[in-house]
Amino acid sequence: MKNFVVLSALMLAFVGFLFVSNPAHAFVSLGSGDASLLGGPLTDPEDNLEPNENCGAGTEEQLKPKNATWVKMTCAPANGPGEIGHQQHPYQSWVGCPASAIFWHKPEGKKWYVGFKDGGHGGPTREAPYYCAVQLAKPVVLTHFTINNSHDMPERDPKSWAVQGSNTGKDGEWTDILVCDAKDWDTSPFKQYPRNETVLYTSFTSANMAKTVTPKDLAKLEAKLEDKKIEKADFAAPKAYTWFRVVIYSCFNGNTSEVSDPNAPPGFALGQLELFGVPAGK
Repeated sequence: MKNFVVLSALMLAFVGFLFVSNPAHAFVSLGSGDASLLGGPLTDPEDNLEPNENCGAGTEEQLKPKNATWVKMTCAPANGPGEIGHQQHPYQSWVGCPASAIFWHKPEGKKWYVGFKDGGHGGPTREAPYYCAVQLAKPVVLTHFTINNSHDMPERDPKSWAVQGSNTGKDGEWTDILVCDAKDWDTSPFKQYPRNETVLYTSFTSANMAKTVTPKDLAKLEAKLEDKKIEKADFAAPKAYTWFRVVIYSCFNGNTSEVSDPNAPPGFALGQLELFGVPAGK
């Protein structure tokens, strides 16, 4: 009997560990389309970003969106001049889908897209993930974020991904804030339909939301949530960081450089990422 009790306790502990180690399931859906975004994120606090949609060729300085408040942006994969690939830097894309598009507030018509064959190195892996990273002017404690899938081709949705923070932006110096290791569509926040669904992840519940976020963000959250309640925080409030990134380890498309259908080549796509937080020390 004693052994049975011990075994049962161990099994419960293991189940609890699994639940804690994959916390990306308590998100709240805010609807779909451009109108489902909260607006006013850290990358565009005044909602006045003016992206250069003619992004086929040009330097970072030439193509960086007007009114951008961030310091620097990086992405991977990024292919050098003369190399095959959709993007040479975060603001450029031969197919009009640069990494920076995830901050443009236009997921219905714009996305970040990387084809696995055309410069995508066969697809993202743990050793060589895809990512888009942004450096802010001052350190921020991330309180919540939204993420929105692309408007088409569900198989290009991220399957295993994370949002991370750093104070250097260097390889190997990133800390997980939230990790999603979906096994299938049922365990993923990205559903096949509807498309362009915006999901909210928070470091707070409805009970302590007002004490956690800025007054401006509180008003937007209350208006968007309406009668929805945040029952459980998705991630613990992290330390302050100047760099944040979304990193992609796998997609529902299996990694391959083979293209059986030229009209739907295997690849990755993401619609939007909104980051929200409070200044360090607040």
